[in-house]
Amino acid sequence: MDDEQIPKPDMTPMIDVVFQLLIFFLVSMKFKTLDMKIEAFLPKDRGLAATITKLEETPKITAILKRRVQGGVLERSTRVKVQNQSIGTSDNDATWELLTQKASEILSRHIANGGDPADVKGEVDASALVPTGDVVRAVDAFIAAKLQDVTFVGTPPPGSSLDKVRTDAGVR
Repeated sequence: MDDEQIPKPDMTPMIDVVFQLLIFFLVSMKFKTLDMKIEAFLPKDRGLAATITKLEETPKITAILKRRVQGGVLERSTRVKVQNQSIGTSDNDATWELLTQKASEILSRHIANGGDPADVKGEVDASALVPTGDVVRAVDAFIAAKLQDVTFVGTPPPGSSLDKVRTDAGVR
């Protein structure tokens, strides 16, 4: 028999059917999601309610320590802010005493309102250009005010060095 005489089936309709079946199964398939695998325990006492609930806020005392680069030269002293209010520079001992005093006032106010002294948190937010000594003095001021919980914010990411930060800031 010749090649021309051998009957060849037409594959086009079969390929069409296979593609239609493939699309049908893809569309009707239900993918497993993580919804059932992650356990979430939502609070039962909060959420949509008929009455307004008052959120209890724990007082937080934030000391912001910053140094700027002006004209390629790093400032000599660190500027200190407490609760977004400037209180002075690091080269003045009165600045650190004022930081202690303001932290003590906030702690006393919280205790007077029936709060637990352990609820008051202190945060030291220092830029990368601030010397470690100034950060330690801020922590010492919080400790002198009898704060029990002091954390750090705004530190450079792991793996970065102060030299790289200074180079990026243009400090000579």
